Amino acid sequence: MATLLFAPMPLAGHVNPTLKLAKTLRARGHRIVYSSLPEVEDTVRAEGFDFVPVFGSIYPKGTLAELSARLPTLRGLSLLRVGLEFLRRREAMFQAGLAGEYDRMLDAVRPELVLCDERVPDLPLVCHGHGVSTVRLNTTVPRHLLHTLPGTDEAARPGKPVIAVLKGLERLLGQLGLAPRFQWYHSQLARKHGCPRDAVLFPPFYLPRLPDLVLFPEAFGTPRTPEARARVHHLGPSIDLERREPAFPWERLEEGRPLVYVSLGTMAYTSRLMPRLLRVAAEAAARRPDWRFVLAVGTALEPARFEELAPNVIAVRHAPQLQLLRKAAAMVTHAGFNSVKECIYFGVPMVALPMQHDQPDVARMVVHHGLGVKGHPARLDVDGLLALLDEVVGHHPARAQALEEMKTRFREAESPEANVTTVERFLESARARVTATG
Repeated sequence: MATLLFAPMPLAGHVNPTLKLAKTLRARGHRIVYSSLPEVEDTVRAEGFDFVPVFGSIYPKGTLAELSARLPTLRGLSLLRVGLEFLRRREAMFQAGLAGEYDRMLDAVRPELVLCDERVPDLPLVCHGHGVSTVRLNTTVPRHLLHTLPGTDEAARPGKPVIAVLKGLERLLGQLGLAPRFQWYHSQLARKHGCPRDAVLFPPFYLPRLPDLVLFPEAFGTPRTPEARARVHHLGPSIDLERREPAFPWERLEEGRPLVYVSLGTMAYTSRLMPRLLRVAAEAAARRPDWRFVLAVGTALEPARFEELAPNVIAVRHAPQLQLLRKAAAMVTHAGFNSVKECIYFGVPMVALPMQHDQPDVARMVVHHGLGVKGHPARLDVDGLLALLDEVVGHHPARAQALEEMKTRFREAESPEANVTTVERFLESARARVTATG
């Protein structure tokens, strides 16, 4: 069979959605290799896959976890020093990329097809130079197609003058050493490997021309324009129901009362909003003694500080999300796309509190489809959270129907055979190109 390379961003929210597809392809007889920063090596190897690290001398294993734990506590000069250290590491990655870091990895793995995370836009440029076919694997709503999806406001897109200012500002800050030199690096890499690119509205402002695999059914988001639809290939939501999950004190979880599960994502632990929002959730629990609340607080916060606020709170560092969603009446979520998909899969209504990156756009789509409500994290208080929860917990026929319909679409789309067939179609095209040029 073939060697396929998965190249995810080194975060759980980007690795986990790939595992089910990777396992299905492996069962088909293909050799599956992952490549990313060493941070996710243990997770990948625990699932039985080969792993080839990149940029390990710049980001040794444990670096990202240590930074995530420290960031919420940093202020002033300490925060500035971490920011400057990030810039130094990013510049070192740029230099290593131009010096052949990805080239050596590709020579070692020799993949026939690369499934590359949309948040790793530099690797496809190198793949092009090596004649290796690449598809863009979008583990969230693709940023470059966002304006074409339902629930998003195309009129809100910045115009050409604004984009020109942003590009100039990014270049200036990069030259001054105050921001990563994304445009310079990607331009150099694209020129080196002869890779054509298309303009987009965010740094590095150009992306390689690739087909897009998206991990959600057409019912959730089909591009409005024919040209966007032609490049998008819908796979199932790719929720790995057999993934490893952390232990949990199930004996403390009383049955028969509504369960509210609160988790604000792996990236939220770097935000100063995180402790306050979790405290708001715990204080809300105190005012709903007939409900049960489970809070996932991460590694930087002490669970006991939240449990002491209300007797019906169970706080843990990491929670078994899939198992809890099977029991939950609602989830308070950051609107990370994986959590949203898992809520839909289990028919759980959402209170979305988007904080960064793609989360505001995903939250808008949640509201657009009637699957939940959206709050404003910076302004949220206990009364506000309880009002949002009252909109989703209990008897709400219209929302229940919307959730049931989308849940059905998600489960119907979760077809391993169809997903593998789509990927193998790209593999056949890759082989045909090699034959034609060889």
